[in-house]
Amino acid sequence: MTHHVFCRDLCLERGEPLPGTGNIAERVLILAWPRGKWRVPRFESVGMEPALAEAVRLAMKAGIHVALVDRVGETQTLPSLLADGVAADFADQDALADAVVRFTAGEMFEGRRDERTVILCCTDSRRDACCARYGFATFKALMAAADPEKFNVLQATHVGGCRFAASLVVLPQRQRYGRVAPEQAAEFLATIARGDIYLAAYRGRTGLPQPAQVAEHAAMQWAQDHGLDQTAVRLGETAWPQSEAGGDVLTVSATAGDTPLELHLVAETIPVHGKCEGLAEKAPEMTPRWRLASIHAHS
Repeated sequence: MTHHVFCRDLCLERGEPLPGTGNIAERVLILAWPRGKWRVPRFESVGMEPALAEAVRLAMKAGIHVALVDRVGETQTLPSLLADGVAADFADQDALADAVVRFTAGEMFEGRRDERTVILCCTDSRRDACCARYGFATFKALMAAADPEKFNVLQATHVGGCRFAASLVVLPQRQRYGRVAPEQAAEFLATIARGDIYLAAYRGRTGLPQPAQVAEHAAMQWAQDHGLDQTAVRLGETAWPQSEAGGDVLTVSATAGDTPLELHLVAETIPVHGKCEGLAEKAPEMTPRWRLASIHAHS
């Protein structure tokens, strides 16, 4: 029997770093749909009537991340739609489709407030085997450890980064995490609950250039290691490169509280397989990635 190779395992073997991969869509729309009916693309999922499928397709085309979500045995208890702290149910798929269309156009649907932190954990086996193997174990651990009054833990369709499974998105903070293991669930939840970033699995602040994400992550880690608050970190003015090439170097200044920091970053070209499919047939994509080379504190 052929031994299955997982893209997550290759990613670890190749030493691809997490920081620098934190970008996520500005708007996220969460749609309850049974996991067994998820398909790729998600607007072709089983049971979606044409109007809803088209509404989901157009939302995705508009740059909205539409996440299909489920909880084991609880699909019917989940709200039909959830976005920006508002949960809503609809009488039928036509009404649901209309709400998706209006949301895409910038109009918020009516519903009840749900201020809990949302944690999307990718378990999308239709997308990648890593998401099923690693994602579902972490999802179960999060469900077992989470306070349901504080956290809304959901298994979700692809959230980006199959090779970083288990892949998580935390909302409304728009934080992306990768390689979250089941044994980290309690610590991860405790960190998020107190308003901090779980740096061990953090992929970087969305909206920043890749090297800025790397530098900020490294400075926050230094601050945390030296008893300072993560929020005490400030990056200095830097001309961030628009592109990267293997061997490029960059010096970044930052402060952690009153301590000046000097960070040295290097761009490396890393072979990347984005998903398990085709690992044996497809050559890896040579991808430039920034990583921390060194960090120095100045008195």
